[in-house]
Amino acid sequence: MATAPALICGLLISVYARFVSVQANQNEIASLKLLVEFGKELQLSCTIPHQNNKRIIRWLQKTSSMEEWEEIAELSGVGVPVDEERFKVLENGTLVILSVSVEDEGQFKCQVGKDGPEDHSVTTVAVFKSPTKPVLDVRYQTFTAGELSEIGTCTSSNGYPVSNITWYKNGRLVVANGNEVQTKVHNIMNQNTRLYTTESTLYYTLNKSDINAEFFCEVVYPSQGGIKTLSSQSLKIDVHYAIENAVIEVEPSTEVINEGESVHLKCTADSNPPPIEYLWEKDGKQISTSAQYTIQSVTKSDEGYYRCTVFDFNFIKQSAVRIIQVKATENNNELDGRRDIPPLAEKSRSLGHQGGDKPLNRAWMVIGIIVTLTLVAFFVSVAYYFCYYGKEQEKKSLEDIEERTAMEPEKVPPTEVKVEEQ
Repeated sequence: MATAPALICGLLISVYARFVSVQANQNEIASLKLLVEFGKELQLSCTIPHQNNKRIIRWLQKTSSMEEWEEIAELSGVGVPVDEERFKVLENGTLVILSVSVEDEGQFKCQVGKDGPEDHSVTTVAVFKSPTKPVLDVRYQTFTAGELSEIGTCTSSNGYPVSNITWYKNGRLVVANGNEVQTKVHNIMNQNTRLYTTESTLYYTLNKSDINAEFFCEVVYPSQGGIKTLSSQSLKIDVHYAIENAVIEVEPSTEVINEGESVHLKCTADSNPPPIEYLWEKDGKQISTSAQYTIQSVTKSDEGYYRCTVFDFNFIKQSAVRIIQVKATENNNELDGRRDIPPLAEKSRSLGHQGGDKPLNRAWMVIGIIVTLTLVAFFVSVAYYFCYYGKEQEKKSLEDIEERTAMEPEKVPPTEVKVEEQ
């Protein structure tokens, strides 16, 4: 806690400082502030009334780089500028700055007096220089979705004071948040002119909705008429993103295709750029490598599972599957070209047409063929067996008779032997 002597001392210092300030300002007649364009001529009038006994006029300058006031010109009958390349003084005491530069920014004091305290006025000069139109420089015009990408660098040169650069996307202000949107700014000062070149680089995390988005930058600077802006050219970008899904479109779009019609299959995918490779398969067997596949005059054999696999620029793949069903026509004969059709199969086929004009079920037709062939084979085997077995028995009986006749001719009855005359 402050003590009483300390408080009294602080109060006395404050009162003394205010008294000194008041005394210092008693002789100040006027104060003025000006905004001046770089490179222009500027005239500063001495606003103090000139009396005959106060004809000595001095001009002093103090800038941010100066600790004390420096005399730059004095008029005592004849003007004697300190730096004739920069200043001159008119007969009426007006100070002329021939070409305003950045080093002229600061305060100018006009003092009038001869003896004793001098009256003076102070003019504060601020300098501005319009920068060049910003130029948007880009390395790439194609970007990948989901990545923080460098959109471009905006550059504006020869401005004073330091310009401010803002970014826009599709006409809306882009605000950096340090994460998905970032900017890096560099200000470079020319050591000779002390003018600034400002560079701003935009980093933006794009998504697939940003395809064909337009970016541009804008430089903001002060002028005598207020705040002004200059805009760069626009940049239209392209955004690449991986495949998200694949779809098979079928034309005609009916669930069942009539036999004899043409079917057009088209494989599409949500990606940019479009897939670089396509692969069509039917029931696991490769059939095409194009984006579209057409079947002319479909038959029942074209039924099955059709799979389309697509590959994008990063060789990420997605697949889609579509089942194609074919309805046979009334007059279609699936066994045309087979000359030896088993009667049972023919009968099943005929019954199928009579029973409501429905196509013959292929499985039952195959079963009928197998049964028919089995029965034919069975009857042929039986017939062959009996024919072969009968001949073998007759031959064996004759051999037995001849053998007994040779061994015991008297015991063999003559009536049991058949002799055929030639």
